[in-house]
Amino acid sequence: MNSSIEMTEAVKLANKLIDRTREGKLHWEASGIMSTNVSGATAFTTALEGNLESTVSIVNPEQDSQLAFSLIEVIPGWTPLSHVERNKEVLCVSVEKDPPLGYDTKDERHLAGLLMDLYGLARRSALKIDGSVQKALTYLDKIAV
Repeated sequence: MNSSIEMTEAVKLANKLIDRTREGKLHWEASGIMSTNVSGATAFTTALEGNLESTVSIVNPEQDSQLAFSLIEVIPGWTPLSHVERNKEVLCVSVEKDPPLGYDTKDERHLAGLLMDLYGLARRSALKIDGSVQKALTYLDKIAV
């Protein structure tokens, strides 16, 4: 369950990430176990200033049911087998994409919409879709002449 404070912080952060991604200032990469198969990836991460990373993902992709969003402080040198302190979770929220009984609060509905937009932008950034579309448009313009 997400607290109202976490929801408010997540809304602010998601809005800024959407803006910076649209401006081309943030670049996303596939993360998690599907990071080598970018087209099938369901989690995307971007590096922020210093050692902060933000991730947006679909939880239970086979059901396409929940969106998760997190802000992590990455501890240099950390691996699952190291004795160095674990990465620090600064913020972690999740919301259902389309709950059968509706959303509990307006903030939850708003965050779900933002995370769907952010997920789409992050996926497009990781797959470099905008560049591919632009190449196709340029090619089609050339052959139309």
